[in-house]
Amino acid sequence: MIESRRGSASTSMIDAAQFFHQRGWLLGTCGNLSVQISQDPRQVLVTPSGKDKGRLVPSDFLLVNDQGQPLGGGGKASEELSVHLEIYRRTSAQAVYHVHSVPNNLASHLWREQGFVEFQGMEMIKGIAGKTLHDVIALPIVANHQDMQELAHSVGSALRQDIPAVLVHQHGIYAWGTSPEAARRHVEIFEFLCDYKVQLHGRPGQ
Repeated sequence: MIESRRGSASTSMIDAAQFFHQRGWLLGTCGNLSVQISQDPRQVLVTPSGKDKGRLVPSDFLLVNDQGQPLGGGGKASEELSVHLEIYRRTSAQAVYHVHSVPNNLASHLWREQGFVEFQGMEMIKGIAGKTLHDVIALPIVANHQDMQELAHSVGSALRQDIPAVLVHQHGIYAWGTSPEAARRHVEIFEFLCDYKVQLHGRPGQ
């Protein structure tokens, strides 16, 4: 059963990573993706550190436990694994995807002092699990840290159960969902919303 879930998870992450790479959200070796394949005990399949995410193959992924210790696979797990694990502990997430883009970096800079980016009245909001066109979405923004444990604590403290994402200042976005497909969708939705918000902000009179 675990091997079957592992194969399905790696396929989902490879497909998502290639799509994100094509969109310019996973350039170079940046970003990281993970899928929880077992909750009790927690086992997470995660992308490796220092690997081009647009060229992943199944053997690249590492299986780790709740403490981030390797259970299988080669290479080194993403340095931001601790952030993923914190999200799994605090939410019902089954997949966590982290990407870097120009729009999400700009949004994190423009609204850093406010502490969140607000979206309302846009049809795309309905792509967020449980949300309707009439909901107001406040995407949290947290400070960036080079200490991954500190970053994990910041993300964990800022996350909201009804908003499946956190934006890290001039770094990137962590988005998650109850399946790999939901996590991928949430990345796409929040990227659209950030891009729209940044472009609207730059227009005279807005």
